[in-house]
Amino acid sequence: MNGSRLTGDLSTYHLVVEENSNFEGRCKMIDEPPKSVKEEMKTLERPVPKVPKVKKNSSETKVLPSDSSSTLGLKKVAGIVVFILVTAGLIGIFSKKESALEPIIENAYELIAEKKYADAESTFKKALTISRVEPRVYAGLGEVYFEQKNYNDALAKIQRAIDLSPANVKYRIKQAKVYSAKGQFNEALESYKQAVEIDPKNGVAYYNLGVLYLEKKDIDKAHEYLEMSVGLDEDSFEPHEALSRVYSKKKMYDKAVFEINEAIKLRNDEPSLHLSLGSLLLKSDKENQAEKVFIKTADLFPKSLTVQLRIAEWYFTKENFDKAFNFYKVAEKLSSNSHVVQSRLGKIYTIKNDNVKAQKAFEKLIKIRPNDAQSYYQFGKLLSSEGKLSRAQSLLSNAISLDSTYGPSHHELGIVLLGRGEVDSAKEEFQKALNIDPENSDFTIGMVQALVEKNQLDESLNLLLPISKKEPNNPKVFYAICNVYTKKRYLTVATGHCEKSFELSKDDHDTMNRLAWLYSKKNIKLELAFDLSSKTLEAFPDRPEFIDTLSEILYVRGETENAIKEIQKAINLVPNEPYYKKQLWKFKNTKYKAPKK
Repeated sequence: MNGSRLTGDLSTYHLVVEENSNFEGRCKMIDEPPKSVKEEMKTLERPVPKVPKVKKNSSETKVLPSDSSSTLGLKKVAGIVVFILVTAGLIGIFSKKESALEPIIENAYELIAEKKYADAESTFKKALTISRVEPRVYAGLGEVYFEQKNYNDALAKIQRAIDLSPANVKYRIKQAKVYSAKGQFNEALESYKQAVEIDPKNGVAYYNLGVLYLEKKDIDKAHEYLEMSVGLDEDSFEPHEALSRVYSKKKMYDKAVFEINEAIKLRNDEPSLHLSLGSLLLKSDKENQAEKVFIKTADLFPKSLTVQLRIAEWYFTKENFDKAFNFYKVAEKLSSNSHVVQSRLGKIYTIKNDNVKAQKAFEKLIKIRPNDAQSYYQFGKLLSSEGKLSRAQSLLSNAISLDSTYGPSHHELGIVLLGRGEVDSAKEEFQKALNIDPENSDFTIGMVQALVEKNQLDESLNLLLPISKKEPNNPKVFYAICNVYTKKRYLTVATGHCEKSFELSKDDHDTMNRLAWLYSKKNIKLELAFDLSSKTLEAFPDRPEFIDTLSEILYVRGETENAIKEIQKAINLVPNEPYYKKQLWKFKNTKYKAPKK
């Protein structure tokens, strides 16, 4: 504004008042608009102007001439002074704004770290009332929306941050992560590549590119970028961990182990790295070393639920239930409301035949997850095995109402209904299970049980015999065939199939009981029959069918009084079952006759 007069208000980011000019009004200073990438790069590249050196010890003093030019000089000086004062005022305004803005931004990012996203959002919006051209504010809002899975708003805010600071690599990486979360692979790839173009030595950008390719199963590309990241970002454990996964995918387990060990050197306090090392050693067929790593990891991180559960699960899948149990109990102390812990403990107690503790675990499981079908199924199955059919039916019905697509629930309900004499309803449940999984031999065996009750014995064998050829090591199939032949009174054939089942599963109490009963009926191997029967009753002293077998063996051995005592126990347990009353009458009124040979 040279030699002019200006009135009124204006808004600008740059104001110079020269000589012979008048300004009357108010001036609102605003932030400078963002520069483009080219402008920013030019600013960075612009050489610093040389300042002429002043000679030291100069005794010369220049005196301004005393003509009219001196007046002009004074005016210029006055203009310069005004400019300096205005500039100083503006700098003061900007410094005040900056000092007010910094703690707000800092606080907002602290709230993000504390996962208080709503508070962080409010704080960033407060910062916007002070400055609408601070890129960190928009980047922070983008991060908040990203964590809240509000990806579209996250992209919009991060793009604004990029517009304000185009050369900022971190914003490009954030943008790429949002695109990746949205499943927009190509857009994410482009953002990462832009980050690399801006800073070719940014290891974080290469790391994220590698992980993106790893997620897309482009292993070679992932390998390439992660190798670059490892070289550029030497202090970060993450590239080594990701590169370890690449080598694992390539089945190069020695190199995978090397990389995960490098990651551990950089971040020894990260439990997942130690667990990964153990898993890689398992893949390398180094189980003993893996077990040592797992145990060491448990010692290093005794309060990590993840560690205790991971090791417990490994032992559980190996059917090393004693060691699994110990780790699950540690996990239970860390989190008594973990549904995984209670579910596994319930199963282990069931395997150990400690049904009282198993029931407590399953009851707790249902309290923890009242809408989880599996919780009801597991508890119902336990009660079914104990003969508590009424409550078992209720639990299994609940399981099916929550998830009707789970075949085992229908199968187990069928078994319960069969036990309650509801054969037709049982057949319906077995058929539902088979509709879900026609190849499941357990479901077929369930259907056979119903068919046997209907005396459809040949149809039952037609279903079972082909399965016995397909699954020659399945003890349940041979046990089912044994029961069909027993029903047909082909006791010799039945005994052969039952012995085959027992060879394959020496701990199955139902098989023991059936085989002991067959030996008693054939009057053979009575000592073995007695031992088998005794074992079943040690495990399940209140199972009436097991008591009946022992009473039959005693009767055959001529111990009639003991036989009567035993069968009376069965009658006391199920007073309305006519079969046991017939057995009592037989023991009291008839003398045992050995079968003809």
